[in-house]
Amino acid sequence: MPLQSRRHYLLLFIILILSSYVHLWNPAGFPDIFFDEGVYMRRAVNVLETGNPQEAYFYDHPYWGQIVLAGFLKIAGFPDTVEQNLEMSYLVPRILMGIFAVLDTFLVYKIAEKKFGRRTAVIASVLFAVMPFTWLLRRILLDTILLPFLLSSILVAMHAKDSKNQNLLILGSALLLGLAIFTKVTAVTMIPIVGYIIYTNTRCKNNLLKWMVPVFAIPLIWPATSLLLNQLDYWFRGVFWQAGRGSGANLVVVGQLFFIDTVLMVLALASFVFAIYKRKLFLMLWFVPFLLFVSLVGYLQYFHFILILPVMCISIGFMIHTCAKRIQKNKMQNYYFMIVMAAIVIFGTVSSSTLINADLTRGQFEVLRLLVDNFNDKDTTLLSGPAYSWILSDIYKRDHVFSDYSEILFEPVRTEKTILVADMHFMDDISRGIQLQDVYDDLKYTITVDDKIEEFNTAFPYGSLAFTRQGQLIELKTNWDLSWKRP
Repeated sequence: MPLQSRRHYLLLFIILILSSYVHLWNPAGFPDIFFDEGVYMRRAVNVLETGNPQEAYFYDHPYWGQIVLAGFLKIAGFPDTVEQNLEMSYLVPRILMGIFAVLDTFLVYKIAEKKFGRRTAVIASVLFAVMPFTWLLRRILLDTILLPFLLSSILVAMHAKDSKNQNLLILGSALLLGLAIFTKVTAVTMIPIVGYIIYTNTRCKNNLLKWMVPVFAIPLIWPATSLLLNQLDYWFRGVFWQAGRGSGANLVVVGQLFFIDTVLMVLALASFVFAIYKRKLFLMLWFVPFLLFVSLVGYLQYFHFILILPVMCISIGFMIHTCAKRIQKNKMQNYYFMIVMAAIVIFGTVSSSTLINADLTRGQFEVLRLLVDNFNDKDTTLLSGPAYSWILSDIYKRDHVFSDYSEILFEPVRTEKTILVADMHFMDDISRGIQLQDVYDDLKYTITVDDKIEEFNTAFPYGSLAFTRQGQLIELKTNWDLSWKRP
């Protein structure tokens, strides 16, 4: 093997090691357990228990994501692993998210290398591996699960140009993109970029049409299933509810993105303008349809931008490398490249290390231990967010556990006693209905996870918040006489 090739593979190996550290270190401790993670874990465990990927009448998202997650949980020995160690409830699935992120780093490298060359690929993959923005990939989210399917679809489509098995690669690209859309519908915004690659590589409309059939057929399994179950009305209701629950706070979300990683966001905006100036359709068709989509659909969250994180990194890499090529002397280009790479690696690794070594879930796991050890009363109802409820109901099989505290808006508590886990998500939602406010006000006792509350800044998207020293402010309110002391 030539020396240059050995160096190339060694560099790629180092990048993947960096990515493994950033995405797999302390997965159960950082970031804090998010509301939606509990929802997707509940649905994955439901697949394990019933074999049915569709949870009741909740047609807010397709169900390929929970099938993938359930398969990994089965391999990991769920639910026995959780009963042995409570932290495993989120450690195991977050390890899967980390593995996906490392795979994504490799795919970003190969896509950028194929399109723009090795130096662009190195810059793009290092950005994806170490920059603080990528901590979003550590959470159990559909956006994280679909990303390797999307990137694989793009890479396979790019290799269809000169392959003898062109039809097979076109079919493979279509299947992968179809599964990405079958995971979350927002992936439809990626149809223009993959379709553009297929058409420009083959110059054949028939190939494009053949590619489009699986792309649309696979996601249509979702509404077709609802039709067979005579639940098409629930499907329409769920889809329109999901798309129409406008947050009305798009500027707030943009502010959160800049708060999470100011450097990457500034560079990404500059590189998007640069890509438009250079008329790079490959880059433009990747990010423009997504930005148009999120500007038209009312509901927007910071983690939705996971979908364009790879093109942000590739676009920045393209901009930096193009500017470097303007330097006439080859040695100066090498020095410039080395300085840029050293700056990215040092800044990104140090910044991400500060985040991933934080323990933001200790307080949440202490609440879970408290509930597991004490909540076994047949006359007590637990009201909590999905982050807690699925463990009590699906793993420990406790009775009278609402899957989500919002169920109290439609179904009253029928037991004498009640426990409410009033976390920050609950406090944000307390104005949704008088029932939530009433149950919060009526409960007698308040127990906090830690006596001393302190303020500090974190990369948590809401900015400066009050946390316990364990990393999370959790308030338990109950009319159940708890006697519990911290060990």
